[in-house]
Amino acid sequence: MKTKTPWWFWLVAVLSVLWNSGGVMDFTMTHSQNEAYLAAFTEEQREYFLSFPLWANIAWALGVFGAFLGSLMLLFKKAWAYPLYLASIVGMLISFGYQFTSDAPADLYTGPALAFTIAIFVIAFLLLWFTSNMRNKGILA
Repeated sequence: MKTKTPWWFWLVAVLSVLWNSGGVMDFTMTHSQNEAYLAAFTEEQREYFLSFPLWANIAWALGVFGAFLGSLMLLFKKAWAYPLYLASIVGMLISFGYQFTSDAPADLYTGPALAFTIAIFVIAFLLLWFTSNMRNKGILA
C-alpha cells in the first residue's frame, strides 16, 4: 500500500534544494576565486578561506554537495537522501570543527555570521530528522 505524499513534503523538498544550492554556490565561487563574489569578504577572510588545507576543503565539499544531492534525492522521493544528509553533516562537522579551532579572522563568527552558522547546523539536523521520518512513513523509496 502506497502512502500519499503530503503537499508540505514538496514544499520542504523544494526549499531544501534552494537552501543547499546556496552552499554549493558559496563553495564554487570561493574555490573558483570569483572576484565579484569574494569582494564581499575582507582581505583577511579571503586569505583565510583560500588557505584551507586539502582535507578541510574535502570536508567542506562533502558538507555542501552531500546536502545538495540529499535535497535532490528528497525531491525525487529517494531514500538515498538520508545517507547523503548524514554524510553532509559529517563533512559539516569536520569543516566547521577546523574553522572553529584554527586561526580564523576575529569577525568571521560574530553577530549575523554566527547566527547564520547556527542556522546551517539547525537546518542540516532538521533535514536529517525530516528525511528519517519520511523514510519511516514510507514516503521515500
